[in-house]
Amino acid sequence: MSATTFDRTTRSAAPSSGSGLRETRLIIRREILTRLGNRTILTATGLLALFAGAVAGIGGWFLVDSFGGTGAMSFDPRAIFATAMISALLASLVYSASSLTSGVVEEKSSRIVEILLTKIGIVPLLAGKMIGIGLVTLVQLLAIGGTAVVGFSVVGGWSLINVAVGPSLLWFLLWFLLGYVIFAALNTTLASTVSRQEDLGTAVMPLSVLQMVLLVVSLYVLPMNMGNPWLEGLSFVPLFSSYLMPMRFALEDVSTWEMVLAAGISVAAIPALFWLATVIYRNNALRTGSRVSLQQSLTSDEMA
Repeated sequence: MSATTFDRTTRSAAPSSGSGLRETRLIIRREILTRLGNRTILTATGLLALFAGAVAGIGGWFLVDSFGGTGAMSFDPRAIFATAMISALLASLVYSASSLTSGVVEEKSSRIVEILLTKIGIVPLLAGKMIGIGLVTLVQLLAIGGTAVVGFSVVGGWSLINVAVGPSLLWFLLWFLLGYVIFAALNTTLASTVSRQEDLGTAVMPLSVLQMVLLVVSLYVLPMNMGNPWLEGLSFVPLFSSYLMPMRFALEDVSTWEMVLAAGISVAAIPALFWLATVIYRNNALRTGSRVSLQQSLTSDEMA
């Protein structure tokens, strides 16, 4: 099948809005069931949840025993809370990205993607994969984070942290969802440029490096430079806001309208990033062999 014929076929087979929703639900269900049926994932999640609860409980007990009622803490406990949230964000994004990108490359290398795009369509396929993996990751995050919150609460650790826990957790979940969708779209875009698992690490390395840079900036640079106009400006950029805004919120360096504006900018960027992912994914569906550059990915492969 030539790329031109394949592209024409996928367009003609593109589902209507009603069938598109049905196909999207099918992909979501497939992704969820695939992971729920994996005992390794379930066991790892359970062990991580127990570990997180134990660490949070022991750490909270140490803080309460050492500093409870003395007011002599030499560090800002709000920064600890923000650090925990951002670390959880990074871990969940890295895990979900690995699951998503390996699936993209596996389907492409096995040529299953040709059948999926012809029978289902590219929008339901990508949307279903992102939503399905995102839901599983969110449940894992809630399970692990929930046990940590319980462990910290049992020993009275929240009495030392002057943070509105409820709003902080709600904002954190929002930033997780926005960060996940944005990074998922970008990771899908980069993963579609390769057809072998051994090339995947190189393809997504720019995003991996960016996440490490964001972690350092949010945990070490931002707290020491509160009020810096450059950092405040970066916190409104979709790729940066999911890391910088939680820290600014925990350290009370941001107002509600700024959080809402940053979230709105991220929401507005998602359709454009998803469109880019669908274009590059479709153009690279039949390309095999060596990695394809992003410039080549913007044009369909007439020689496939």
